[in-house]
Amino acid sequence: MLQIRDLWAREHSPYKRNRIPGMIVTSRGTLIVYNEARMEGSDWAQMDIFMQRSEDGGETFLPPLVLARGTETHPTVNNPVMMEDGVGAIHFLYCEDYGIRGGRILHRISTDDGLSWGDATDITASTLPFYRNAFALGPGHGIRTQDGTLVVPVWMVPKCYEQEENAHVPSCISTLYSKDNGAHFQLGDVLVGTEEIPSPNETELALLPDGRIYLNARMRRPRRAVAYSKNGYSGWTPLKADEALVCPMSFGSCVAYAHGGTSALLFSNCNSETARDHVTVRASFDGGATFPHALLLDETRGGYVETAVDNATGRIYVLYETDWGKTCRLATMTLDDITGTSH
Repeated sequence: MLQIRDLWAREHSPYKRNRIPGMIVTSRGTLIVYNEARMEGSDWAQMDIFMQRSEDGGETFLPPLVLARGTETHPTVNNPVMMEDGVGAIHFLYCEDYGIRGGRILHRISTDDGLSWGDATDITASTLPFYRNAFALGPGHGIRTQDGTLVVPVWMVPKCYEQEENAHVPSCISTLYSKDNGAHFQLGDVLVGTEEIPSPNETELALLPDGRIYLNARMRRPRRAVAYSKNGYSGWTPLKADEALVCPMSFGSCVAYAHGGTSALLFSNCNSETARDHVTVRASFDGGATFPHALLLDETRGGYVETAVDNATGRIYVLYETDWGKTCRLATMTLDDITGTSH
């Protein structure tokens, strides 16, 4: 049954905004939520990144654990992404100041289901610093492919466009991947924009049942861009607009569902061309070719939308911003809630 509750309300909080939500469900069934906790609303504001764990399906959460703190040197710690590898370790990646002005791309690991975290490792050299200016991960979450590769979508602004160093456009996208459980990362093929797909940027990935990787990206027009790859880092099909997926140029999320013998691809975003509202989750049973099933979660509010699945229980989570991060809301549901039928 669909349930929706508020997270990160302003009362008793030192932060003015909780933006850029991310979320995973670990192999132990723990729900982990995380965000940019901003002192002000700007993308360049002083901020921290904190996470919270729930061991009861989002009913209650343990106190926040700060994973990264903005400093006087690097006030912005941004675009948090998590994923779990094949041996149960959770990987947390984030940026300082969008990887410019001396900001780094950093990686931390937890081996105890997110209760504690190792020191940060600098992986900036893996992100083509000679090629790009601003750089960001995801946001949202990364994935693990069938052969164990960890893959995180990224976007960046190439230096060849001769924009100001802190500009976020024109952008292109790629993936950061590791074949050794995070010991080393490297950047995959770069997908550049076209007239149909201007400035692709914030992106998420999903693993399809046949092993292909589905990519769904924001771009500078009110539709979503999609592509497919066999491995998640090379051989991408050309970026193509999915004209059925409207979007007010905001972050949307995709995730694979596999429970009870049923596989599906879920996509969540603000289903509007003009405003960050009409938060909707959709289900596809043909690898993203069509999304015939949809459930409206919030007609009047919305923002960045993140999605996760507990494949052991079939529980689906959608975490979304309201009022530019003044609050976030967590929706919990089943596939039947989305489709209106049993599978």
